[in-house]
Amino acid sequence: MQPVIGYLLKKFPRLSETFILNEILQQEALGTDLVILSRKTPDDEPKHPALDGLRAPIEIMPSTSGLDPWSLLFTEGSDLLERLGPIVRDLGPYGHPRFGKLVGEALYLHGRVRELGITHIHTHFATDSAVVAHLLHRLGGPTYSITAHAKDIYRSTINPEFLSGIVAGSEFTTTVCEANLEHLNLFLDESARPKLRKLFNGINLSEFVPPAAPREQDVILSVGRLVEKKGLDVLIRAMVGVVKKRPEAHCVIVGDGEERECLEALIEELGMGSHIQLTGALHQGQVHAHMQSATVFALPCRIGEDGNRDALPTVLLESIATGLPCISTPVTGIPEILDQGKAGRIIPIDDVQALEENLLDLLDHPEKREEIARAGIAHAAKHFDGRAVAKVLNDWHRAVIKKVSVA
Repeated sequence: MQPVIGYLLKKFPRLSETFILNEILQQEALGTDLVILSRKTPDDEPKHPALDGLRAPIEIMPSTSGLDPWSLLFTEGSDLLERLGPIVRDLGPYGHPRFGKLVGEALYLHGRVRELGITHIHTHFATDSAVVAHLLHRLGGPTYSITAHAKDIYRSTINPEFLSGIVAGSEFTTTVCEANLEHLNLFLDESARPKLRKLFNGINLSEFVPPAAPREQDVILSVGRLVEKKGLDVLIRAMVGVVKKRPEAHCVIVGDGEERECLEALIEELGMGSHIQLTGALHQGQVHAHMQSATVFALPCRIGEDGNRDALPTVLLESIATGLPCISTPVTGIPEILDQGKAGRIIPIDDVQALEENLLDLLDHPEKREEIARAGIAHAAKHFDGRAVAKVLNDWHRAVIKKVSVA
């Protein structure tokens, strides 16, 4: 019987997490049987067309209020109650605000993963889904692995000792850039460090290719959730100076989020309504079309007040692969995407003037855009080929399954 890997995720599908969808599709292309376990009901938002190619069943777990897994603890012959005692003693003192609910989810999954034939679980983000996978494993469930990203390892509220235990219990924990790996090696204790690995996110390079037609002139694109860490207020302010020198310049910002009203108010305050368009959330095909036509891409990321930040923004990977010149900041893994400034411009965080000057420079000089575009395409092909990345992850999963089956 073919081993089945379960992807345990907070919500699936999710418009902002194309990297997870891409990874799952690549794993299926390598012949892996998957089941996707969505811990919560997905949001009502546009769906990526690529979902049509997904073979894996998506199982949405019951809400915690509707779960009654506790009876399992007292089933005749069950050792779950005996296993749960040490878990509560070990992890309870950390005071995780949802610990009881996560235990309930793990107890529910204990029987369900066996019914589904799941032999290993992979999670994205070292947050609640990883905690559930850890609890499930300690209850006698399958092994697990984690992909760590950014908000799950940088926020000021993260307890390094608690996270060390979750990582130490995994078969491996990979993270998406060298900057993250260095941070985790300093942040986590010696029990967790041997489990750490680095693996870039990959993209489908056959989909993200340079456009056949000439790009539009004076179109600046940005894509991302409308949240603090994206720094989109910096881009809006920079557009004031850009428009003074290039009155035809137009900025398209794709995405939605909690800062939309604030950004709309800023656009109105600066009198930029005719030059800046907030499109709202779009699916991947629509985003790709914008990448094919825009002149320059800008994503002036910053570190949030709570420490949250981007690690390896997928939109930057996609942009450089399409030959769209990018401007961003030295946050976490972004210099790795832009090849330390060779495959894109890197400007200081929160520097409106620097963004304005670099936008104007690239808009004014097509030969500079072409040089950056060539470097970006080559860098993406070398480091962010989704097929190569998927093969590495697939090999790691198969090694875990082989080890478990021998044991």
